[in-house]
Amino acid sequence: MIFLAVTMGFFAESIREHLADHSKEMQYVQSMVADLKNDTAMLRDVIDVNVTRISGIDSLSFLLNKTPLTADDEKQLYLLNRRYASNVSSMVWNDGTIRQLLTSGNLRLLSGRGVSDSIMNYYGPNKDEATGQADILFEAVRRVYFASEDIFDRSVIKENLNKDSIFVRKSLPATMKLLTKENTVLKKYSQMVLTTQGLINNYLDMLFHMYKRAENLLLFLQNKYDVN
Repeated sequence: MIFLAVTMGFFAESIREHLADHSKEMQYVQSMVADLKNDTAMLRDVIDVNVTRISGIDSLSFLLNKTPLTADDEKQLYLLNRRYASNVSSMVWNDGTIRQLLTSGNLRLLSGRGVSDSIMNYYGPNKDEATGQADILFEAVRRVYFASEDIFDRSVIKENLNKDSIFVRKSLPATMKLLTKENTVLKKYSQMVLTTQGLINNYLDMLFHMYKRAENLLLFLQNKYDVN
């Protein structure tokens, strides 16, 4: 009787642990599904912005190599440079759930057939590589930003702080003169923005693949765990 009671107690405890683990597993899956939905939405936005930047940099590079430059060309260079050459649009990953799983050791809870492999195919080295490329791109844009000081008069496009502590761009003047129109300076700057464009192309290629992986993982989890 004692042996039977101990055995039944053991089974009861195992069942409680199994139910608790299953509950945690479902919570993690639902949280990861939410992360993936946010990632796919942001990936679409970041991809769209960078595709537009590729086209904008083409226009910027063309004008930088044009001679002679008209007054309208100079103003257009200011606008193109501000919009496409001096900023970065990069992915911020929603990886809170995978971080919790890794730090707590609870990734074991999602150890069903193909689950952990599918998860790490998205959150593993592929994501790290894309993040590394974004860092390289940021450094290239930083170089472009400071190089532009030799060409563009910052006072023309300066933003002012209003009484509500909000930065507001003042109206652009009719004429916007470059600080220099020396061909070698403009061509060197054109090469810098084209280098940035090449890095954007590499980054976009990674993001396209990450978007596909995110979609596949999202669909896999939704089907396997019957969650939306």
